[in-house]
Amino acid sequence: MGGERPVRHDWVYLGDHWAEALRSPLIPDVLVHVTAWRAQGRPFAVARQDLPDREDDLRLGLTLPGRRHLSLHVALSAVERHLPPPTVQEVRATAPAAWGPALDDVIALGSALDLTVGVFGSLAWQHRSGVPFVRPLSDVDLLFSPARWSDVERLLFGLEAVSRRHSVVRLDGEVLMPDGGAVSWRELALEPERIWVTGPRGASPRTLRELRALFPSES
Repeated sequence: MGGERPVRHDWVYLGDHWAEALRSPLIPDVLVHVTAWRAQGRPFAVARQDLPDREDDLRLGLTLPGRRHLSLHVALSAVERHLPPPTVQEVRATAPAAWGPALDDVIALGSALDLTVGVFGSLAWQHRSGVPFVRPLSDVDLLFSPARWSDVERLLFGLEAVSRRHSVVRLDGEVLMPDGGAVSWRELALEPERIWVTGPRGASPRTLRELRALFPSES
């Protein structure tokens, strides 16, 4: 595999010899599901790494249509190729028609802020695999990577406005921090004194001031 290392929420396709690259054994039932999924040409989602993991370790997830979640621990060499999270524009055609106006507003918000809006969760699984995952009460999990704190503030204001306009679907998801951590945009909008941050390895609480300090200063 060439290029950058896959990160959380990326998608990977495993090569022919993936089973030889397992770092942790799979129970027979899980092995059957993983083998069949890969044989059908479908990808796996990159998960958060564990603290003891080495740089060439990779944690992957497989969510089955029945909402069963499976985990894999492989060597990085198992990956044949990888893709970033799909964008809202990419998944728009596969989403329920009733979600269209809300997604269009999210796309417009991203364009106004010059942000690429990614998608993870059930809608991304449906898009990447071609298997039905979305249910009537499914959320839309969005992914944002603002470059400035002022963009974070404008983003949160815009997302709250879109959510008020469209009650047919719940907009959820994360804002990515410059250091690779991620926070729930809904929690961040509440401006709590401390907020839970999911990092590339592990998770921990941080103060709002610490999160602001991760972004470049603005004059």
